[in-house]
Amino acid sequence: MEEQERRERIEELARQIWEAEGRPDDQGMRHWLMAERLLEAELQAATGGEGGQ
Repeated sequence: MEEQERRERIEELARQIWEAEGRPDDQGMRHWLMAERLLEAELQAATGGEGGQ
């Protein structure tokens, strides 16, 4: 996954988390970090759990 594509997916996931939590203020960093973890899980699932970063 290219860096641009990765960033866009993280932004999308972070926005979804933010909206699901009722759009709270001052939670951007936490949402971003959660989105990064979700993306890593997606990528591992897509490769059968193999590979790293």
